[in-house]
Amino acid sequence: MHRSLVGVALALGLALTLAGCAGSSETAGPPFAQAAATLSPVPPGESRIFFYRWVQPYELQAPTTVSLNGKPTGISWVGTTFYRDVPPGTYHITVFSPGAYPNQFKTVTVAAGSTLYVRIQPMIDWSRLQCNDHCEIDTFAVMLDDQQSARQQMLPLTLIRG
Repeated sequence: MHRSLVGVALALGLALTLAGCAGSSETAGPPFAQAAATLSPVPPGESRIFFYRWVQPYELQAPTTVSLNGKPTGISWVGTTFYRDVPPGTYHITVFSPGAYPNQFKTVTVAAGSTLYVRIQPMIDWSRLQCNDHCEIDTFAVMLDDQQSARQQMLPLTLIRG
């Protein structure tokens, strides 16, 4: 009996270690502060949309899928940023969020050569209000930020390429 418990404990430890390695590869990359100077310019006739999420230790740590016009475009992890070059046009930006929040998603129009900054904001305090502090419902919202404050907030974040 004792040997089977030791075997189960070792197997569980190995599985958790491998799972941790798999998760960390998703967020591997250089800090935005280092990578920003090496980013290619916005391609002619296109727009660039940056998505980012702060490191907030007391907020939701779960990743969430970001979609443009209903099509998944990337995964927002804590402490990361990524971007997509897109044709000019109107985009409805959403995130996977079991919980609801007022004006949670945004519809934007981007012009050729423009850059938009989108912060993915966990709403843990809001989610607690929805169930009288007895639970937490993962709730995320899309926030639009100006270039100066967004780029400052993105400096310590990890840039995910691809």
